[in-house]
Amino acid sequence: MLEAHVAAALVNSTWQSAMVALVAFVALRTFKRTSAAARCAVWYGVLAIVALLPVVDVATSLSAHAVAAPQALANGAVRPYGARAPLRSADPGVFLVVSEPPVAERIAVAIGSVAPWIERAWLAVALALGLQLLYEMVRLVAAKRRVVPLGRVVAVPPGTRTFRVGASEDVETPCVLGLFDPIVVLPRALAHALSEEDLARVVLHEAAHVERRDDWIHLIERALHVAFFFNPIVYAIGRRLEVEREIACDDLAVARCGNRLAYASCLSSLAVVLSTARRAPTPALFSGRRQLIVRVERLLDAGHDGSTRTGPRAAVALAAIVAVAFVVAHFGIPVRAQLARVAMPRTPALPAPVAPRIRESLPLPRIVRTQRLPVRHLQPRAPLAPVPSLARSIGDVILLRKHDVSAKFVADVDSALQAHASTVAIVALRDHDVTPAYLAKLKIAGVTSKCGFDFIRLHDNGVTPRVVARLQQRLGIKMKLSIDQLVRLAKAGT
Repeated sequence: MLEAHVAAALVNSTWQSAMVALVAFVALRTFKRTSAAARCAVWYGVLAIVALLPVVDVATSLSAHAVAAPQALANGAVRPYGARAPLRSADPGVFLVVSEPPVAERIAVAIGSVAPWIERAWLAVALALGLQLLYEMVRLVAAKRRVVPLGRVVAVPPGTRTFRVGASEDVETPCVLGLFDPIVVLPRALAHALSEEDLARVVLHEAAHVERRDDWIHLIERALHVAFFFNPIVYAIGRRLEVEREIACDDLAVARCGNRLAYASCLSSLAVVLSTARRAPTPALFSGRRQLIVRVERLLDAGHDGSTRTGPRAAVALAAIVAVAFVVAHFGIPVRAQLARVAMPRTPALPAPVAPRIRESLPLPRIVRTQRLPVRHLQPRAPLAPVPSLARSIGDVILLRKHDVSAKFVADVDSALQAHASTVAIVALRDHDVTPAYLAKLKIAGVTSKCGFDFIRLHDNGVTPRVVARLQQRLGIKMKLSIDQLVRLAKAGT
């Protein structure tokens, strides 16, 4: 039962996260002159909400079913899984009308039928990505052990977290190797090529990452990418966060060094030196040439808000996002299919109903009470024989109803073919106007196939019982021709 709730929550989280991200985008577009620190805080809040949405969905769904299922069982609204309901009531004054299931019900039943596969696929891919992330962390730990002291005197700014500065051949761009005992690491060649001023600016930028604890936040973000690998909204939020995080660190570094133009010039020169460097898996100074261009443009923008505080606008935007998340959390694909699997206490065995029975996958009939009329029975009625063709899944029943296929048509086709035809074959026969009488006559004429699609080919190519009889007369032998031979002969006008 749990896998149905998990599958529905994963599907719901995709569109719910899109709505939350859209509200965040509109709110930040409304507050154009907002600091990067505030924008970063808003996107962190959005990422946290997106991560919590499926958890809330599963929790609320389980609690709702825990309350509703026993009550529904007690009222008789839900029967145990596999139980069957009569199509008509034994009471002559009560008629049962089966209504078309709503769209949400069909989607819920479809998800419930494939829920175990969805959950297994999600777990398999998430496990593979988690192992990849673990492998990257092991490599970072090994690279951290090979870091050597820088060999140059660097002014380390005071902060809430202490860190070391070193150089290594394993990195291609300045970055922070955390999580415990963080180290600001520079490529060995770059560390010796930079001037004292540019080296100090690079260290200030990485020190801002350390102070903001971006190494820990980046790890949590990567873990969410593993869990929500199927959701493109999570990746879009991650890309937006990467840009805003670097700009926030730039603002913090500029606030300490006090020279915005010199800092922008340092970034421009590094963009040329690091143009071929690969992206680091940790918070780093270089995350792509395009991102560096955006950061330089922000630094040179006269209207750019370089504040290092979040401010009240971020709180207003987060409040609006939380309100929207609260609303969308109440909407989603319900978990209906698994209600029928609730265990039911043992009850004494009841006499078998005399009417045809169908699977419980159908929606509950609507009871319409009419005036009771006297019924005279000259002879006792014989029990109605069950119709095996009606024992189909909810998807089959919906497909048959969509194509106006009656139960009599299904029974006549099965009788004519002398086999249980598939739902797809029955629908195809109905759409091609192949009648059970046509099937029965061809069977009498000697066509031995039990596949409905063979008879569709014969019908569409003009092969009638009269044509088969004419071929028998001309050949002078008992009919042993295959379907392909019949079609070729009919096309040739034999």
